[in-house]
Amino acid sequence: MLRLATATIDDSIKPAIEWINGKPVQKLMPTDFHAFIQRALSGILAAWAKMTTNGRGKVGTEWRFTIPPNSYKTESLVPDIAYLASYFDLPTAERRYPAVPPDIAVEIRSPEDKPNDVAEKRDFYLWWGVKLVIIVDPEQRTVETQEADAAIAYLTEDDTLVSNAFPTLSIPLHDLFAELDEPD
Repeated sequence: MLRLATATIDDSIKPAIEWINGKPVQKLMPTDFHAFIQRALSGILAAWAKMTTNGRGKVGTEWRFTIPPNSYKTESLVPDIAYLASYFDLPTAERRYPAVPPDIAVEIRSPEDKPNDVAEKRDFYLWWGVKLVIIVDPEQRTVETQEADAAIAYLTEDDTLVSNAFPTLSIPLHDLFAELDEPD
């Protein structure tokens, strides 16, 4: 269990519980589309990270990050996908629940997600220092990205996700959303 200033996090509870706006919110049970996008995007990011950081950065799914107690109204989030460039720079004991923000945080929307909760997560990630926030909507086949001090970019499956913070990152969204298509 992970203890926070106002909450106790029990990682044996599945799906995980996040603390958003001072209240516990259980992550929604993922759908097939969520699972397919999560697998595909984490694979794309992991391959990119391996080349970009010579294997020093790591990409994980459903990875809990430790947020400093009483620092923000959101205390515990578990990104659907996270990239941490400095993973191997952390002491071994701090890698399980890093107390630093991921460099990239990805949330994959579920139909039941409340828009305010998703916006709160995005705002928190940016406040905490996440360099790139990606929000994927598999049902609509859209992606929102936001980087610090930049407007939200709204992308469709005809676009390519690129980032100022990570110039070598380029993801053709058509290829990502093709994971949802039936075979010919």
